[in-house]
Amino acid sequence: MHPLKRFVPLDKALHDRAAFDCGKPELNTFIQRNAAQNMKAKLNYTWVLPAAKIPRGEKKPVCAYYTLSICHVERQTLPDEPGKRYPNYPLPVFILARLAVDKRCQGQKLGSVTLISALRRCAILSQGGKVPAIAVILDVPDADALQFYQRFGGFRELKTSEGESSRLFIPMKVVEKL
Repeated sequence: MHPLKRFVPLDKALHDRAAFDCGKPELNTFIQRNAAQNMKAKLNYTWVLPAAKIPRGEKKPVCAYYTLSICHVERQTLPDEPGKRYPNYPLPVFILARLAVDKRCQGQKLGSVTLISALRRCAILSQGGKVPAIAVILDVPDADALQFYQRFGGFRELKTSEGESSRLFIPMKVVEKL
């Protein structure tokens, strides 16, 4: 299965979510059952990379997807940055909550393409203060995801409470250089 060249907003009328399988049940369930509902409720937004060359009238399989949201983080949870002082109140950030590549497309470097697309979208949204944010936070569900993100450099771990899943931090000034 070969992907199109660009990510588009998820549209349940156009995209075949049911066949998506990245090997991680929680990510499969999200795209299949929750992503469209969350978009409608304005909780987060999901972009998909559909497959190319699908017969007319059929839904396009999803090769990869990512989900973005916004929130605030406490200054105390941020990693120390030399020469950078943040105010002592909650700070706006983007959250890259989910990122997945269908098994049929793995090995084509789509994980990297998907991550870069997500980060660039955050940079575009923050330009001109449309959606102010100081950073992008990545939710890291497991060791495989942590290893994947660490290959890119520039990410630092957030200070989390005991038992919380890991989160990574990348300043918006780094994201804007992509």
